[in-house]
Amino acid sequence: MIEWQNAGGDVAKGNVRWDPVRSLWWTGMVGAALVGGVATFSWSAFALFLATTAFVLLFGHSLGSHRKLIHDSFQCPKWLEYLLVYSGVQVGLSGPLGLVRQHDLRDYAQRQADCHPYPRHGLPFWTDAWWQLHCRLELADPPLLLLRPDVAGNRFYRLLERTWMLQQLPPIALLYLAGGWAFVIWGGCARIAAGVTGHWLIGWFAHNHGPMHHVVDGAAVQGRNVKLASLLTMGESWHNNHHAYPGSARLGLYAGEWDPGWWVLTLLRNCGLVWALRLPQDCARREELRQLDSARMVASVSRRPFNLVVRDIFAVAAQVRTRRAPVALQGPFATLPEPALRTLLGAGVTLARDPAMTRMQMQHGAITIIGLPALILALGSRNLPSFILAVALLPAAMLAEVLRERLS
Repeated sequence: MIEWQNAGGDVAKGNVRWDPVRSLWWTGMVGAALVGGVATFSWSAFALFLATTAFVLLFGHSLGSHRKLIHDSFQCPKWLEYLLVYSGVQVGLSGPLGLVRQHDLRDYAQRQADCHPYPRHGLPFWTDAWWQLHCRLELADPPLLLLRPDVAGNRFYRLLERTWMLQQLPPIALLYLAGGWAFVIWGGCARIAAGVTGHWLIGWFAHNHGPMHHVVDGAAVQGRNVKLASLLTMGESWHNNHHAYPGSARLGLYAGEWDPGWWVLTLLRNCGLVWALRLPQDCARREELRQLDSARMVASVSRRPFNLVVRDIFAVAAQVRTRRAPVALQGPFATLPEPALRTLLGAGVTLARDPAMTRMQMQHGAITIIGLPALILALGSRNLPSFILAVALLPAAMLAEVLRERLS
């Protein structure tokens, strides 16, 4: 979103001043959450708080505001983009255009040789909390950072920018009708308080503490990975990865780096709702970027639409039942010994042991089924009862494979 060339300005000199709107907004939400939360507590209201907070952080902040609106790291229908960005407004940080401007200024400042402590979270914990939650930075000579014309001139985004606080009222009205003041406090005020406070908190840690895979030479500040917060932030806490590849739709780039935002994006892609997801290899090469360790990035997940995967699996199931093609299972067979597999699957299945393989697979013509679904299909070839059992187990087997792939 940033016009990096000829932005000019001086991001090192400026004054931090109290921002009454930001300060009173945060104070009011936190106060209402603390006082009203105690007075109206119920487990159902608390569950609502967890669910609504997770929803707006995942679909709104991570996917809508950050990965789509700010970095345009994937493409989707306009109606879905608007829905995601509107959910981002529900986090309670600001309007969409204001959020993009804040993000662009911070990122631009952090990439300079020196910048003011405000955009780099450069002061101690409590001082930074006061600054970020109650104040604003006024630079003496701000850089000229331009939004994309299709974003800056978008009527829907301009409307949300003017009315972002009022946009909390429609969902709050629905919450009141559903559960009274308890739902308003926990699903509204507590949700906003947690979202705004958590955004600052992760920002402070992600620029001060945590491991790094990469360093950006010449930058005033480096991003850090905050592993313990990966699920709470929907993958946004892999901030060192993000500093290295800001245009990537995937933030958890290495083995064991859980990224719920990416899991949802791949699910939406498999359903045909998003496409053109950018990955590190799709980003422009940066000479100033250095990798500090020997860790290797995990491979991208399959780009095949989920509906085609399901079609292929059930097409193979039909062939297995009618025996139109021989049933052969190939794999390492380490978890379950080959003799036990032969007893389980029967004589109609040909087994080919290959210790070099990491997963079982079944090949039927041009279709290859991998993992647990392959074993289930092989089992279904034995007789009619086993086929009925296999068809019943296939959805769970496919879900298990999807989860294994996302968490690997």
